[in-house]
Amino acid sequence: MKQILTIALLVIMAHCATAQGHDKTQKHRHDAPRIEQLVSNLTPEQKSRIDIITSRSSKNIAFYRTQLNAVRDSIRIYMDRPDDLSSIVFPLYERESMLTSEISKEYYRTKVAIDEVLTEQQFRELHNKMKQNKPRRPKQ
Repeated sequence: MKQILTIALLVIMAHCATAQGHDKTQKHRHDAPRIEQLVSNLTPEQKSRIDIITSRSSKNIAFYRTQLNAVRDSIRIYMDRPDDLSSIVFPLYERESMLTSEISKEYYRTKVAIDEVLTEQQFRELHNKMKQNKPRRPKQ
């Protein structure tokens, strides 16, 4: 049992170490358009504050995604084994849920922080444009 836990830990550590070398300048495929493209009349101070907020958020999300990918890799390894390893896999599922939750919380914190920087008019403009750009699901 200790050996299996050690292997899981090594897989997670290796994944984190290799992910640190990736080019973090590439945007994640779910990144939204920059606020400057959606809101007119941003002051230089607002642009600066929004850049700081989004930069910090991007770093936090990248950190959580790296850990999440490592946990998912570990889960896949154990899913391929015939043994009952629920004592190892269940905590990994809990960790996966926690990391997914942290990513969602970070997105929300970023949204709130950006909203606080905007004037009421800019806030309405941003949210109206976001509603317009939101992909529509076909009715079933």
